[in-house]
Order: sequence, then structure tokens, then C-alpha cells
Amino acid sequence: MTKEKKILTGSDKIIGVIILVCFFSSGISGLIYQILWTKMIVKVIGGAPYAISIILTVFMGGLGLGAYLVSKYIDRIKETGKLLRTYGILEVAIGIYAGVVPFLLKGFLPLYSVLYNQLYHHYVIYNLLTFLGVFIILCIPVICMGATLPILCQFYVSSLSHLGTHVGRLYGLNTIGAAVGALLCGFWLIELLGVTYTLIFAVTINCIIGVFCWFISSKLSNNYPVSKEKTAEKVSRKISVPQKSLPDYDKPGIEQKSSLILNGALAIFAVSGFCAMAYEVIWTKLLGLIVGPTTYSFTIVLFTFILGLGLGSIIFGWLADKVKTPIWLLIATQVASALFVLIISQLLGNSQLFFAKMIFTFQNHFALLSLTKAAILFLFMILPTLCLGATFPLVGKIYTQSVSTVGSSLGFAYMVNTVGAVLGSFCAGFVLIPLIGKENGLSFVIGLQLLIPLVVASIIIVKNRESTFKRSFLIAVAIAGLVLCLFLPVWNRHDLAHGRYHRFEYFKKVLTENGWWKSLLYGSRIMNSLSSGELVYYGDGIGGFTTVTKYINALGRADYTLSNSGKADASSFADMPTQTLTAHFPMLIHPNPKTVMVLGLASGITSGEVLHYPVEKLDILEISNEVVVASNFFRPWNNNVLSDPRSKLIVQDGRAHLQLTNQKYDVIISEPSNPWMAGLSALFTCDFFSLAKDRLNNEGIFAQFIHGYQMDWPTFALVGRTFAQVFPNNLLVTTNLGTDYIMVGYKGKSHTKALSHADHKMEYIRKFKNLELSDPKLLYMFIVSEDMQRLFGDGEINSDATPMLEYMAPKVMYADDPMIHKNILANAWISPDIEKTFNEIINNVDQQLNFLAYTISVHLETHNIVCPAGATPAQKERFLSLVDKYCAENIITEPFTSDEVNKRCIETQIEKVKKNIDRMPDKALSYRFLANQYQAKGDWDNSVIYYTKASQINPDNAFIHEGLAASFCHQGRIEKCIAEYREALRLIPDLGTSLNNLSWILATTRDEKYRNGVEAVKLAEQVCRQTDFQNPFALDTLAAAYAAAGRYTDAVETAEKALLLVPESVKQSKLAREIYDRLLLYKSEKAYVVPPS
Repeated sequence: MTKEKKILTGSDKIIGVIILVCFFSSGISGLIYQILWTKMIVKVIGGAPYAISIILTVFMGGLGLGAYLVSKYIDRIKETGKLLRTYGILEVAIGIYAGVVPFLLKGFLPLYSVLYNQLYHHYVIYNLLTFLGVFIILCIPVICMGATLPILCQFYVSSLSHLGTHVGRLYGLNTIGAAVGALLCGFWLIELLGVTYTLIFAVTINCIIGVFCWFISSKLSNNYPVSKEKTAEKVSRKISVPQKSLPDYDKPGIEQKSSLILNGALAIFAVSGFCAMAYEVIWTKLLGLIVGPTTYSFTIVLFTFILGLGLGSIIFGWLADKVKTPIWLLIATQVASALFVLIISQLLGNSQLFFAKMIFTFQNHFALLSLTKAAILFLFMILPTLCLGATFPLVGKIYTQSVSTVGSSLGFAYMVNTVGAVLGSFCAGFVLIPLIGKENGLSFVIGLQLLIPLVVASIIIVKNRESTFKRSFLIAVAIAGLVLCLFLPVWNRHDLAHGRYHRFEYFKKVLTENGWWKSLLYGSRIMNSLSSGELVYYGDGIGGFTTVTKYINALGRADYTLSNSGKADASSFADMPTQTLTAHFPMLIHPNPKTVMVLGLASGITSGEVLHYPVEKLDILEISNEVVVASNFFRPWNNNVLSDPRSKLIVQDGRAHLQLTNQKYDVIISEPSNPWMAGLSALFTCDFFSLAKDRLNNEGIFAQFIHGYQMDWPTFALVGRTFAQVFPNNLLVTTNLGTDYIMVGYKGKSHTKALSHADHKMEYIRKFKNLELSDPKLLYMFIVSEDMQRLFGDGEINSDATPMLEYMAPKVMYADDPMIHKNILANAWISPDIEKTFNEIINNVDQQLNFLAYTISVHLETHNIVCPAGATPAQKERFLSLVDKYCAENIITEPFTSDEVNKRCIETQIEKVKKNIDRMPDKALSYRFLANQYQAKGDWDNSVIYYTKASQINPDNAFIHEGLAASFCHQGRIEKCIAEYREALRLIPDLGTSLNNLSWILATTRDEKYRNGVEAVKLAEQVCRQTDFQNPFALDTLAAAYAAAGRYTDAVETAEKALLLVPESVKQSKLAREIYDRLLLYKSEKAYVVPPS
């Protein structure tokens, strides 16, 4: 091969930098288009899994097709100016066409509506026609995008000796630009500018690039012809890129070797594209369960993944020019990438506690949380993505045999890679995850990425008769990786089923007591100790990640919870008030509902409640097949809804159905999950509400569920204000007296007063199995406001064009704003007639009891159960029977305000458990519950009996030993008490209550045989460190321990601090006085000893 000298002038370097900046900027706009077009197109064809896949396939396939088409004629262009001009024309064409896409979609909508109504049930034909329609709309801009890379490579690459560097730089900067585009779009552009102006921003970028390149090309076209025949010296004076020359492949044996290496490189390139997209799909789904399925989280995952690919292209492009055998570097990078993915996947899948700790630490600082999340994910992904990004420059270096064919060679190779990427995306989402799950899917893809380079390496060694010794390490590593794929990754499915990215109050102690490294390396083991319930369904498929967990309480009642992406969305118990009332409120108000649509199947309970009425048609829209399967576990409660001939299950995006269907409804019920979950905010826009209103018959009713938790007042008000703009006649209803709400909208006049005249529907109401409703007027108790405009006031509106909620909701998902409740109370308006009915109910004993019966039937937790004043003996008897019913089914977490009710409840629960103990599925749990109830009664003997029985069945439960220790202490059996506390701490060394109680006993016991001040100090200091020395009761124990150890000065200081930290609400309590009395003892250098009982 002839050596080439490269002579670059100052203007050459400037032009090179300009081209790199242009291609970087083009990457920004390209990713913005992909995000915006996806948002726009799913509004038409829906966000169902196959629809998303169609959009991605068209986009990526178009890129490959564009590269392939331009590779057919790119070699004919001999002038650098013409190359640059062609590139400029393509950029302008992309920008102009991108600006036209929204108008094309509007024109496409009527045709697609016809297709939907006529062909939706012909699944294959419908999706093929959808693919064709999307391709027709997007083919021109995406083909143009794909053509730009080979053209710029042909322009920018000046010699084979620097091909890797130049190609890697071009592709890498374009890819990094795409990462920046994703970040800008996901965090700022759409939120600040809206969809339309973000599109204009991207179009402007393309047009500026195109016009600028056209201008530069006019300066180059006449002076810089590409001519292989000219000498290097002559060309270097005339053109802005160095002399291009052909290698000598005419020597014996070179052609055969070259052909083998070329084909091997292409095979690896195709598989690398397949694996890269498969990893992105699987990791994105996995990380949604770990860092939260929000728009911001998915943006960060996409940004860090693409950024790593771009950096890898730049770094390994430079290395490609330094090594003698780039094929072996290519093989090594793919083996390394696969092994890194295997290791990182094992860590990521078991990192819930680590990321939960991170989110918990920064939950009130969104910017810092996002930066930390991005930095950590970048560190996780950087090694595998660097190696994945190496393929393009390395394959370009290997596959390009002549400078004059750079464009055609790279265009064809890029097409091969893109085909692999499209197949990887499709197979990961539609084959691997549904059939074998994420873990096994990763094992398969990693194995494939190891196997193909191994096969190529073996063929090269055999065909070229190379020594295997110098490649033995690489081959051994690849084989070892293949073996590891049989065993890794392994994740705790039960842990993944319960998203730990929110609701930290349930495991706050674990987050604060475990360090970062411990959380990362042993987090799965720690979280497993907190797990409860039985995972009865694990649906990891096309439509998402859905699980069902079965819980059995100490009273023997089995409860089921359905979760999507780790977030509980339905249950057979706790969510019953919302699931039932969301159906009954609009169905009771509407005079004669015949056609009903429910958006969101979930447990099926809401849809099942609709079927109690004489409806003729019930359309149930559900986007996920996994949810459909999961709903079968709720058949005892959902009225066997999917088997009813009036029900029609439509697996489709509910919003797309409203956009496209010709069907009209009397009642539409929308029951989405939290708006902070990616994609769901589109179900809270004025555009969506308008679609629902258009699909209602005259006098129809629309009911929209909205959460009142995990958001703040401005976010809640944004949704309410948007709803009220579309439905001026409206109603706000609470389903559980505080945290869940239904927004009811009327197409026409208000029907709220119809509840007073719904007695003719009592024959349907009597069929209800999930609730007891003796009088429809009781539902007036749940009406919050009849004028949402007055409640929420003037302000901004959430729309498709300005999707504010999508970006507001995730920022406040860790907030439970008390201002929501306060503002509703302050600004709500109820008409005089309804207020009169409300007062009649609360002043009528029978109606109060009816309301209590309703709340008990739907498991609405309440602690203010008292017999109504003025109740007759018969009414008191009914009240007590309701108390018995409530206590027979519910674990009481807080005491009732009535001592009489408390005592009766304890007796009821003891009687039920003892009567049914032989049939209890978890006897240890039931025995422990019995022991707790006897403790509450002060019956320490029976408490010890049942704790002992529980410990015999489950000797490794620290909480059982802790409870047994407390009972022994109350019996005065100090030795056994201490022994049980020590056993509890052996099982859980940082169990705070046991640490505190054992320290107190060792410090204050009257029996000197057991008193041990030194150990008491050690235990008390441990529990105080857990609470950052801010818990007054732990400090009281520490002060007593110091005094027992003779450290009176420390005891005084600690007791004084404890008194300062005592809450104002208990400053005058007996406990506060006792701390003060003990302080006086310490000042007189006396230890505190428990007085005789």
C-alpha cells in the first residue's frame, strides 16, 4: 500500500470543523424529530406496542434504506463541492418535510379512521396497512437522513490511513448530537416551547445547516475536483481534502483474505446492531422498574446509552488507524461488550435498594436527582456502550477497500447494521421478553454477541492458518462468557414486582440504615427480607410489566394486588372504593345508560360493576395483554366481566380508539394510572377530554379518575382546570374521602340531582356484591364540588401542543401536598339542594349507619367508628354488628377513638382467629397476631403462649422474638426477656426497638445480676446513631445507660437534649415529666432504677 501525505491548510481545518458541527447539529434535530413524530403519530394510530414498533421500524429502516440507496451512486460524484451541496439539499429537504408532517397526519386521519373501523379485527392486514401509511408519511425525511452519513463520509474521509478516525469522528459526533437532542427534548424544549415551537426549532437547525453547506459548496465546486488520477502534491494544493489512493489488493493471497475479513466484519456489524438495540430495549424496560417509569427517567436512559455509543465511535475510530489488524480489535470489542453487559445487567437487576436510596436522598431536589441519576447510569453503561460504539469505525476501516468507494462501502455496511438493529428492537420487545423474560432474553442476546465473533475468529484462524496461541486468551474469554450466560443474569422477581422508586415511607428505615456500597452489593438480599406476599403472576411482555401479588392477612383473608411497572394500580381490597364508585356514580346519575366504554381494564372490577346495570354494550379498552391475563385473578370480584356477552375487549390505545371509532357512548369511564408515568399524561389533556366529549351521545357522562396523592396543588389544579374547560357542567367527587377523585363531566345539562331520584335502580343496586348501598343519596356524601371552574380558577391548560403535565407530574411524584385538601375545602361549592341532602344524612341515625355499612363494605379504612348519638337499642345493635363485621375482616392498624369499640374489636378478632386457626394458611402470622391482641388486652400469659407457638413455626422471625421479649418483661421474667431480645438482634442486628428496649433493661433493671451499663451504652448509642440523635425517647434510654455506666455528665447532657426534642404535643405528658425527674437524679449522680411494680 502506498503511503499518503496529508497537507491541510487553515481553511481545510475550518471547513472540517464546520462539517463536524453541522453533522452534530443534524444529530440533535434528528432525535428531536423522532421524539416529536412519535408523539404526533401515536395520537393517530395509538400507543399500542405494535404501533410504537411500527414507528421505530419505519424510522430506523428508512435510515438504512437511505444509506443503501445513496451508496449506489455516491461514487459517481467527483467534486467535493457537489458532495457538500447534495448534503445541504438533503438537510433542507428534511427540515421542510418535517414541518409538513403534522399537516400530512391531519390529512391521513380520516383515511385511517376508515381503516380502523373496517379492518381493526383483521390484525395482520390492519398492522400492515398501518406500517404502509406511516412509511408513506415518513419515508422521505428518514431516507434523506440515512443518505447524509455516506455522503459526508465520502466528503470528509481523505485517506485510508485516517479512515477510522474520520469516520468515527463523524458518526460519533452525530450520535452525541442525537443524545443531546434527546436530552433537550426530554427536559426543556417541549416543556418550555411546546410541540409546535420545538418542531420549528428543529426545522430551523436543518435549514441553517443546508443553506450554510450550499454556500460553502459554491466556493468549493469549481476549485476542488476529486480526481484519483492527479498526484498527491497537485491535489493537496487544490482540494480541501487530501489525496485519495487505492490500496494494492492485487498481490497473491490478499483478495482471499480480504473477502473473508470483509464478510466476517459485516456479520459482526449486523449482530452488533441487533444486540445494541436489544440491550437498549431490555435495559430501558428494566430501568423503568428501578428508577421510575417517567419521561425524565427514560430520557436519561436514552441519553446515557446513546452518549456512550458516540464516545465509543470516536475513541475506537482513532484506535482503528493505530492497529495493524482491526478485525481482531473488532472481535475483542464485541466480546468485551457482551461481558460488560452481562456484569452490568446482573448489577442493575438487583440494584433497587441502591437506586431507591439515591432517589430518597435527592427526592426534594429534582435537578440534583436528575444529575445524579444520569451520572450513575452513565457509569453503569459506559463500558458496554463504548465497545458497542466501536463497530462503525472499525467496520468502516475493514470494509472500505478504496478511498474512492468510501461512501458506497459505508452506506452498504450501515444498511446491514440498521437491518440488524431493526430486528434486534423487534425481537427483544415482541419475542424475547414475552417468551423468555428479560433475564433470559439478555442471556440469549449476550450469547449471540459472543458466539458470532467467536465463529468469525475461528474461521479466520483456520482459513489463514494463523497460530491460535496469540488469540487463545480472547477465545477463552468468549467461551467463558458463553458458559456464564447459562447462569446469569439472575434477578429477584418478587423484588422487581414492587417498584421501590417511590412510596418510601414503607421502607424508610432500610434506606437510612444501609450505606451505598451495601445497598448496591447486597440490596437484593436486604429487600428480600422486607418482601411479603406471594407473586402469583409475572407478566413481562409486549404491553409492559404486570404482576399480581397475593397477600394473606392474619385473619385469613386473601387480598390480590395488580401492579404495572412496579406501581400498584388495582386490588381486591384497598382500591375497592375507587374501583366501584368510578362505575356507580356515572351509571346511577345517567337516566338510561345503554352503551358504555371503560378505558383501562386493570382488575376488571370497575367494568364488572357496570354490568350490574341493563347495558347493551360495554367496550373495554386495554393496551396490555398482560393486564388482561392478570385480571383473571380478580374474577371473584369483577363479575366475570370478560365472559359476559355484552362485553367487548379491545386491546388498543384507548385514546386512539376515541379518535378513530364511529361508536358513540352514553357513559365513558377513564381510569388511568398516575400521570407521572410516561405516556399517561396524554390522557389528561384538553384534546383527550374533547375526544371523549365528541364520542358521547347527547346528555352523556364522562368520568375521569385522578389521584390526589403524589402531586402538588398546582399540578392537581392544572388537570381540574383543563377538564372544566372542556366540560363546563361538571362535578368533583372523592371516592375514599380524601386521596382519590373522579371528575365527572356532562355533555349537556347537569344530572347530579338524579341521585335523589335513583330509587328505580335499586333492583340493580341489590345485585352489588362488592359494596352495600342501601340508598343512592348516600353518594352525595362524596361530592366535593359542583363548580370546578370556581375551585381551580383561571390559569394554564394542559394540551397536546403544550403537554405541561408530562413534565410537572414527575417532579412532584414524591410529594403529598396538604394544600390539595385545604384548597378544596376552602374553594369548593355545593348547591343548596345537595347541601340540604348532605345535612339530612348526617343528622339521621339510620342514614349514618347506612353510610357506615357502605364504607365497611368497600373496605374504606376508618378509625372514627362511634355509635351515632340518639341511637335506639335496635340501631345500637346494628352498629355493633357492623363493628363486628369490620373487625372480622380488617387488621386494625390504629386504635379507634372509642374504647368500647376497641375492646369489642379485639375480642372479635381473637375469637375469629382461634376458631379458624386450623384453616389459616400462615399459622405463624395468625399466632403472632393473636399474641399482639392479647398484649393489647394486657393478657401477658396468653401473649407468651401464642408468641411461643409462632416462634416454633418461624424461629427466624426477629419480630416474633421481639414481641415475646416484651411479654416476658411484663411478666417480670427478665432473664427470658433479655434472651429473646438478644435473639431478635442476632437475626436483625440493627432492629431499633430491640436495641432500645434491651438497653433500657440493662441500664435500669432492679436485678443487679442483669444490669450492664457498658453494654447498655453501646446498644443505646447504636439506636441513636440510626436516628441521628434526634429521637427524644432513644436519647432518654441513652441517658439512663450513661448513668448506669457512671457517666453522669453525659447522662445530664443527653437527658437535657431529650427534653428539648420532646414534641410540643406531649410536653405536658407523663413521659416528659418522667424524663425530667430522671434528669434530676443524674444531676445528683444517681442512676435510674425501675421502681417495683
